[in-house]
Amino acid sequence: MSRQVIINADDFGLSPAVNEGIIKAYHAGGITSTSMMVNMPGFNHAVRSAWSLPDFGIGLHFNLTYGRSISDPDSVPSLVRPDGTFHNGIRTSVRDSDDVARELDAQWNRFVGTSLYPAHLDSHHLLHQNDPLIYKVMAEKAIRENIPLRRSQIVHSIPNVPNPLMSNTILLDTYGDQEGLQRLLHHLFSLPEGITEIVCHPGYVDDVLRGISEWTDIREDELSVFINEEVPQTIQALGIVPISYKAMMDTPDEPCELSELPEIPRPSQPIKKKILLAGPRPHRELKRKRKTRRWFKKRGTKPRPSATRIRKRV
Repeated sequence: MSRQVIINADDFGLSPAVNEGIIKAYHAGGITSTSMMVNMPGFNHAVRSAWSLPDFGIGLHFNLTYGRSISDPDSVPSLVRPDGTFHNGIRTSVRDSDDVARELDAQWNRFVGTSLYPAHLDSHHLLHQNDPLIYKVMAEKAIRENIPLRRSQIVHSIPNVPNPLMSNTILLDTYGDQEGLQRLLHHLFSLPEGITEIVCHPGYVDDVLRGISEWTDIREDELSVFINEEVPQTIQALGIVPISYKAMMDTPDEPCELSELPEIPRPSQPIKKKILLAGPRPHRELKRKRKTRRWFKKRGTKPRPSATRIRKRV
């Protein structure tokens, strides 16, 4: 099994300066993916930037701790204060699962309303890792939308929870100190087989960010790590394959009938989205089928249905 890495920068959309830092890290080859907040001041700037980066894998960074809800505050009372802003991450009251699902749908709809489509689903402040209720709601959403969900380091013991597509491993660390680059390179050298997600928070600092978050200068320190040329050079030297969450859903470019696909929210989405919903097929099996079709076409005959398919018809 090969070693593949998703290096995901969280908080795209938090502020314009954070966005610019994430884009710089992407162009430098230090990150492969990002996740976007849809209710923060940098959202419109992030969307305009994303339109010019069609190969950039961008997921939905579900947020219940910063800013205001996308839903009508009266419809999600367990999530917000009287003024409509979210409770912060440290709280004792319980979030209602219906409220969480309603707000997740609202944030999802704002994302797809931009003509973009989420490559994966994750959460701000590790919401779905720290709260089993949120994990369940997000896992169900990921299954419905047929996209990957960020792996949780905590295995939640909840009955009837679906099992969405995830990376094999996740690394949660910070890289804003003097040893940040060496720590990241160590992670790359020690990368296990399969798909590993490395989470980071690079970005520039502006007044907008200072008014929202205490996580400021460390973003620029992390940015200096993820624009360092040693990162992509090390990935290449070690034979690691850098991917985004899009690659987890890629399928061969084969025609598919619209009637075979479930209804999707935005029928104008590009073909990749429709293929995503159709589900992947093993590469060798596809090559065999194509070769068989070419052989029968050359002979001017049609392939006979398999015994399995005959039995299904009976």
